[in-house]
Amino acid sequence: MRRKLKRTISFFLVPLTRWYLRKKRKHTHKGIEVTVFPGVFHPGFFSSTHFLIRHLEQQDISRKQLLELGSGTGLISLWASLQGAVVVASDLSGKAIANTTFNAKHLGLSIQVVQSDLFDKIGKRAFDWIVINPPYYARPVNREDELAWHCGENLEYFTRLFSTLDGYIDENSQVLMILTQEGCDIATIFDIAEKNGFYFELLKERIALLDGKDYLFRIRPTFSKRTEGR
Repeated sequence: MRRKLKRTISFFLVPLTRWYLRKKRKHTHKGIEVTVFPGVFHPGFFSSTHFLIRHLEQQDISRKQLLELGSGTGLISLWASLQGAVVVASDLSGKAIANTTFNAKHLGLSIQVVQSDLFDKIGKRAFDWIVINPPYYARPVNREDELAWHCGENLEYFTRLFSTLDGYIDENSQVLMILTQEGCDIATIFDIAEKNGFYFELLKERIALLDGKDYLFRIRPTFSKRTEGR
């Protein structure tokens, strides 16, 4: 019954969403108004951004070094900056970079915005927080607006992420990632992480309208990786 309902909702919602997002739109969350550019992930239509912010509200991020991988509109980075964090917002999409930059300027916030394929253009240093709302559909990227959704046919995004993550954390770093139940090969993502010396710790989960459940994970180095660094 639930699958049938999901298919019915998707049949109408997907084309309606595409039509709506052809133009710039406004979205307000926690008193922060952002403009959403066409082709950029809309933080109001999908619950993962708000889910991450709700968790960060319970943490002390003031004066902490925070990196957001895949900033989109920049809402998480902007919110974190308003809490006193020192923020680097990165995205591979030029549209997303322009969108984050626009919203930061509009709000008068000073954050570093970097166009980067994961860590490629980010100087090596340990961040206190790394926040990731990743693409997770195992499909190739054929258009720029698919960067927020498609991670490559063989989940290449996650292979690159976990093979380089170690250079940007220390023993006190907190790495957060959101994944979803539907359409996301969580088992394979876990396997990729494990092969690179990391594991997932489930922090929270919530029911999502179309995606079954959203899961918030903390990513930690395995014991063997911790001992190797001593």
